[in-house]
Amino acid sequence: MTPQPNLQLLYNESRLSTLLDALDELHSAASDGEIRSVTTLTNAELIGWLREVMYTARETMEEIEANNSQREVGLSLVRKTS
Repeated sequence: MTPQPNLQLLYNESRLSTLLDALDELHSAASDGEIRSVTTLTNAELIGWLREVMYTARETMEEIEANNSQREVGLSLVRKTS
């Protein structure tokens, strides 16, 4: 029997939705002036974390776009000779 690869998806819609929900809850608390009720971080610490999240997201998008454009440029159809 051939062993089957163990494919485990780390990021799917559910996990990304959970991240977005957490950020949305944080935004709501900040908008309502209730940030102290949802975190023990200082404002400076929280802003630092949010800047890191934004930086990482931006870098990830740029890497995905760069990798996709490299693949598209590198692919071409070759006619099979007989």
